[in-house]
Amino acid sequence: MRSTALIVTAACLFALSACQTPAAIPAPPPAAISDVSWRPVAPENLVILKTRTGEAIIELAEEAAPEHVRQFREAIRANLYNGEYFYRVIDGHVAQAGLEFEHHLEDWPLLPLEAERTVSTDGFDTFGNADLFADPVGHREGFAAGRGGDQEWLLNCPGALGMARDDDPGTGSTEFFIPLAPRRYLDRNYTVFGRVIAGMEHINRLKRVDPVDDEDVPGFADPATAAQKMAERAKRLKGNEIISVGLAADMPEALRPHWEVMTTQGPEWKALKAEKRNYGIYDAFVVKPPKVVDICTLPVPARPIAQGD
Repeated sequence: MRSTALIVTAACLFALSACQTPAAIPAPPPAAISDVSWRPVAPENLVILKTRTGEAIIELAEEAAPEHVRQFREAIRANLYNGEYFYRVIDGHVAQAGLEFEHHLEDWPLLPLEAERTVSTDGFDTFGNADLFADPVGHREGFAAGRGGDQEWLLNCPGALGMARDDDPGTGSTEFFIPLAPRRYLDRNYTVFGRVIAGMEHINRLKRVDPVDDEDVPGFADPATAAQKMAERAKRLKGNEIISVGLAADMPEALRPHWEVMTTQGPEWKALKAEKRNYGIYDAFVVKPPKVVDICTLPVPARPIAQGD
């Protein structure tokens, strides 16, 4: 089910974490014209995920995990996720979606782990805070990342798009997960290949559910019981249904959404970081907090671009 390893890890470590999902940063109004502080998202990397709870916008990290992005695009274009569900949603951990059962995944190749890559520091913008998991952390093209030597990896912050797998690191395929809280112990162990840039509140609203128990899985593969089992499952997961997943690149130009992400080299990002670090401005505080902020609590903002203005 591409979930066993994550379930075991969560059970062992969840009690050690008191992380909370950060408050959403209000999106700026649609921009009519991009400026140097913002970069456009390529239509091929812009995913529109529609669920019963609302719409989420995802940017794919093609350079960080090219094989995962390629197969995810193929799965989207094959309508693999339409009508499926977020079948595993654990409070304070992750929301996981896809086909769930191994016998439904046989047509999809297994993917090599792409959790790390060798890349120079060019284009990596240091965040400026000490971090418990990596030194340094920062951003590349708006994606939160860590570095060690010449290796770089994307972080499992809330809203990251990761690939679920079994114990073998080369068993990722189509089942994806989105952390609901910082899950940094997954860094370098699971491939992160994108992030939610808008609509994370709708992912957080999904009903908390567990996957099918291992002992019940054979009933979903048995022709004599599969239809009834799937109908019961659909009823149980109805509120977590994925209505559709599409790529902006496949939409008619007139209907295609356009988004852009704040650059982390520009003055707007530097000002935003300074503002979030300076909680000492509040008179109600008896003890002034240190001027630090966790990288996972400050996602790089994104905004829609209004066309034709």
